[in-house]
Amino acid sequence: MKKKIEYYTEVRNGVKFMECRCCGTMIQVTDSTTAITCDICVREEYNKQFPFTPSVRYKPSGKPRGWKFMKEYVHKDGTVYYKGVEQPELKGTIEPTKIQPKVKKAKMSKGQRAQLYNDTLSKIHKLKKQLSKAKFKKDQRRITSEIKKLQRVIR
Repeated sequence: MKKKIEYYTEVRNGVKFMECRCCGTMIQVTDSTTAITCDICVREEYNKQFPFTPSVRYKPSGKPRGWKFMKEYVHKDGTVYYKGVEQPELKGTIEPTKIQPKVKKAKMSKGQRAQLYNDTLSKIHKLKKQLSKAKFKKDQRRITSEIKKLQRVIR
């Protein structure tokens, strides 16, 4: 038969306190509690079982994005890759691939967007006036197509 371990308990102002089974600090418990481990000891045990390992960060390889998907890519050091597979027998025979940087589109400022919005609304208004005065079907079609184009610009 197993020997039952009794931990030190005391009652302070009607509240039961029991000592931690590892370090012996007094912790508030309920009447039915038989043993307790404090949060500090639990944290220490967890850290022993699962030590902290920092996440692996991105390490640049010196190659451009998508180099594996290029039909042929030649690195600066002369290494040749065909569809992402290195070709050691061709090393140094071809000159390095020149990568052109992506051209960035200039973004409009908030004021410029507001100005464009107001200009297109005024153009649409003028075209709708012309549409009401237009007699021929061909003129009406031309005006309605222009209105649709301007409505796409607004969106």
